[in-house]
Amino acid sequence: MFRTKLYLLFVGVVAMLNVQDMFSQTTLCNLSGKVVDNADNQPVEYANVILYNATDTTPAGYTVTDASGAFALECKTAGKYYVSVSYIGYKSFKTKPVAVTAAQKSITLPEIRMEEENAELSEVVVVGRKRQIVYKLDRQVIEAAGYLSAAGGTAVDILTQTPSIRVDAEGEVSFRGSSGFKVYIDGKPGTLDGTAALEQIPAGQIENIEILTTPSARNDADGAVGIININTKKSNIEGWSGMVNTMGSSVLSRNLDFLLALKKPDFRWQLSGEASRRFVLSDFDQTKTVTTPEMTTIDHSTGDRTRHTAVYYLRSQFDWLRDNTTWTAALTGGYRDRWRGGELHYEDSYTTAEGERSTGSFNGKDFVHLYEYNLRGDAGVEHNFTGRKGHKLTSSVYALYEGDAMENFQTDLWDMQGAQVQGHRAWEFEYRFEAQVNADYVYPLENETGKFETGYQLFTYTEDGDYTIDMFNPEQSRFERRDDLYNKYAFHRYIHALYAMFSDTYSGFSYQLGLRGEYNFRQLENNLEWAAFNRHILDFFPSVHLSYALNDKSQLRASYTRRITQPELFYVEPYVVYVDYNTAQQGNPYIQPEYTNSVELGYNLSLGNNTFSTTLFHRARKDKIERVRVPYHTSVTKDSMANVGNDYSTGLEIATSLQLSRLWYLDANTSVYHYRIKNIFKVDDDEKSINYQLAINNNIDLAKNTRMRFEAYYVGPMVSTQGRVNGYYYCNLAVRQQLLNRRLTAGLSVQDIFSTAEYIQSRKGTGLESLSKIYPRTPLLTLTLSYTFNNFSRKQKTEKDDMFEGTNR
Repeated sequence: MFRTKLYLLFVGVVAMLNVQDMFSQTTLCNLSGKVVDNADNQPVEYANVILYNATDTTPAGYTVTDASGAFALECKTAGKYYVSVSYIGYKSFKTKPVAVTAAQKSITLPEIRMEEENAELSEVVVVGRKRQIVYKLDRQVIEAAGYLSAAGGTAVDILTQTPSIRVDAEGEVSFRGSSGFKVYIDGKPGTLDGTAALEQIPAGQIENIEILTTPSARNDADGAVGIININTKKSNIEGWSGMVNTMGSSVLSRNLDFLLALKKPDFRWQLSGEASRRFVLSDFDQTKTVTTPEMTTIDHSTGDRTRHTAVYYLRSQFDWLRDNTTWTAALTGGYRDRWRGGELHYEDSYTTAEGERSTGSFNGKDFVHLYEYNLRGDAGVEHNFTGRKGHKLTSSVYALYEGDAMENFQTDLWDMQGAQVQGHRAWEFEYRFEAQVNADYVYPLENETGKFETGYQLFTYTEDGDYTIDMFNPEQSRFERRDDLYNKYAFHRYIHALYAMFSDTYSGFSYQLGLRGEYNFRQLENNLEWAAFNRHILDFFPSVHLSYALNDKSQLRASYTRRITQPELFYVEPYVVYVDYNTAQQGNPYIQPEYTNSVELGYNLSLGNNTFSTTLFHRARKDKIERVRVPYHTSVTKDSMANVGNDYSTGLEIATSLQLSRLWYLDANTSVYHYRIKNIFKVDDDEKSINYQLAINNNIDLAKNTRMRFEAYYVGPMVSTQGRVNGYYYCNLAVRQQLLNRRLTAGLSVQDIFSTAEYIQSRKGTGLESLSKIYPRTPLLTLTLSYTFNNFSRKQKTEKDDMFEGTNR
């Protein structure tokens, strides 16, 4: 079977090479050029470039500019042609006609310099805005500059304002109903996964965010709903430049981050850092009924919940530009601290199987504290071969070490006289090592519009730790070590991957075909023999991306991809930990990977400064991984990971940006999708829901260098394997003022100004019912200041913390 799959991968690569030969003989002449901003000479990426026949003005080709502002088009027949370039916030540009003959192999147009569409009215200055969401062949790109209410925050605060993204009460991000996504930073895997990775990236240092809902074969196959890539700011200005961002909020959150850069013709050096501590405060109210053969317990707990994260890091990066080769090296070191907990009051009632009733009142404290030091090194090289443009070889490597890592769990319960009746102390000491090596090769076709890509990836991860727990003994009035619950483990994971891709553009039609093969080895060594395992998996992951330019203003997109979500280590850890007095958690060593097939069809329309886009999607996921809650003992429930069945999401996303006047710009998005879980834990009907979200954001220029943004959000209800989360709505207000020739920017934001946000979740299972209500302490006020020098950046972000705390209870 293993040899058969390798043979199929080889056949797929050969087939792509044959397709390459088939499409590489139809071009008469190649037309290329570069698009830059007239003000600062910076390349304009994602600009629409349309090739027209000058005789009858019919479209003859379409493309978009790449990260360097470059584009390439192919002319199939002799004649006169001209190029039209458009991008929101800029005046359209049309070149003079050029003659194409059979004797010419290629023509390079003069540099195209785009001018911003600035509109002045008395003392009001309106600066041309970048399009907030740009759709490419295999991704959507979110420009961070427009999200004023995310300043001082993190990548999470930007993403919550995009279609189909929602944040639960613990601040966990999900996309189209799944949290199975991977986070990259500047195209490289982040130090953490999922929400934790997004929370450590300050919004002030983000240039844009790429969402790959159907990633190509070039990307890791892990992550059910795709990849989120954060592109950070980089300076291309000669000499010194930099920026400093500060933030403070009404719940005492604070942040300081900076970026300092030095650019010379042959090198670039950047130093960045952050010191932040962010708080989320909520009020908690839960009623939980647990039924065992011996007793039924009804527990009502109320109190406050607090969550805070602290991040301290320093990063230095050096890029050396030598002829056609760029060498890169970076070193990052830091400390990360996450804490959540609170104080609760419990009112309990007990009914035995014989009908005897009793009650109890208690006060409790609990917390979960995770922290570690980390050191990461990156190195890479990119070599561009002479001759054919785009012919290059890229290699990169990174290594990450996380030491002195600790996961500390603590609960205490006292009666109303102050005597302790329950409690536990648990410690998980661990170290982690992670490394990855990539080699990628790009070979452009003779027509200059197509290319063949291939590459190899090696990934390795090791975590070694041990878990100890002390339980309170009421009879002895002391904590005692539970050696029977001690756990020693070592987890190893290795991935070898090969991929091949072929892409080209033909008369407005663009396509990209890919195939990825991955061999995955996972091993858990454990002192509990029943929990140890060795698993070998060989899989293939195809991808298809298509687009067609209907004209210079509209485009159709279609894509398909297959993905996998591998269980994280905490999914399989076999020991029990207590989150609070009534809630325990345990991993599941028998859990299997998820497999996801995704299909999308999209349409984009651009009319001057107004845009419209819609995406129809369907996702089918096999062996969905979800946390399931079951009775454990007395009033205690246990949460564990399980493959709960298959789920299906089918829906529509719509986004629009409208320039209503010179001073008023509106952007809105909505998503509606049908969600169904074919649940193996229920014998009756499947869980179903219609999920929907709506965001309407008004951007108004009030005065010279003064901009206001008012945001209104509605998040609809959603079902899970064991219950339902109610819908809620909230509004935000943000104001930004630029001073000192726009070098100093001050921002004030108010989150949930009407205090309407709430998180209400109900759960129901065998022997269990619960209703949890979480109310964030709002309105939340945030003040930000940002200073730039040498025109490093004129973009400002604003802040919005996650609103809820305490849902996994």
